[in-house]
Amino acid sequence: MKSEGFTLVPLIVLQPARAAQHWVARVGLWICLATTSAAWAEPLTLAVSRTPLSLPLYVAQHNGYFAAEDLEIKFNECLGGHRCLRQVLDDKADVATVGDLPVVMNSFSHSDYAVIGTFTKSSDDIKLVTHGRAGIKSAAQLEGKRVGVSKGTAGEYFLELYLLTAGLDPKTLTVVDIQPEDMVQALQSGKVDAISVWQPYGYLALKAMGASGVVLSNANAYVQTFNLVSHRNLVGVRDTTLVKLLRAVDRAEHFIQEQPADAKAILMQRLALEKDFVDSVWPGLRYRLGLDQALLLTMEGEARWARREGHASGPLKPNFLQMVHSAPLRSVKPDAVAALR
Repeated sequence: MKSEGFTLVPLIVLQPARAAQHWVARVGLWICLATTSAAWAEPLTLAVSRTPLSLPLYVAQHNGYFAAEDLEIKFNECLGGHRCLRQVLDDKADVATVGDLPVVMNSFSHSDYAVIGTFTKSSDDIKLVTHGRAGIKSAAQLEGKRVGVSKGTAGEYFLELYLLTAGLDPKTLTVVDIQPEDMVQALQSGKVDAISVWQPYGYLALKAMGASGVVLSNANAYVQTFNLVSHRNLVGVRDTTLVKLLRAVDRAEHFIQEQPADAKAILMQRLALEKDFVDSVWPGLRYRLGLDQALLLTMEGEARWARREGHASGPLKPNFLQMVHSAPLRSVKPDAVAALR
């Protein structure tokens, strides 16, 4: 029945007690609906390292793959995966892009994060660069020298693997803790004789030094994995969101494989990189989602190294199998998840 533009509805008369119950129920329903709506609308904050290893995230954003999954993504960019993981540990981000070593180094004091997938592998991302004036042309000549690394990162691990493979005791040189963005200046100024650092800083150092720059061969001493690591408060609670994230990343990786020229253009634009640099690192990058036993073996080996060399600190004895949350990736790419043990 309508009157003066309004719809009249029958009045339901309830007894006082029943009326109170009715309103309590309705208020509870409103609160529940509001909470659920807010949870679904909540953006996902990604701490993304500014490196070519992060390209699938840049492609997914550039091509609208996150939007296609109804994901509202906020990017917090950082210099180095160790800093990205720190954002997750400090509750400033939900998911981080991070190499395997920071995952291990933090596992002795934290258990509030989980690896949900490896999305990039590289055997040539980390460079050991020296200045010609240091007179270093081989591993043996590093003895007694000062080498810049970012402590607790893949740069430090790579350096020690390189030295041990060459039969040189890492304790025979001086390791200087330097942030990645300060590496080039430290090498140029003579503060250190060499640096062990990931791209693009290795390239920038060589460019800055011109003909005086020297790269020591790494002989594929270390295959680095770059991973998506989620805060524990998402695990099992927002798995649907993690599935959408991984689906967008998988779509981006297919784009990279099928349209490499366009993918390179996105990388150059996003990180302001030169084409020569991108072309030089491209062959060493493998963009493919997965979770396999090799990751666990790598992390267990790194943990043994960290304990043996006195780098491990914290009360925990990490179980890396328990630090992997494979359910979202199994939903997206069942064949990409190997039997983990």
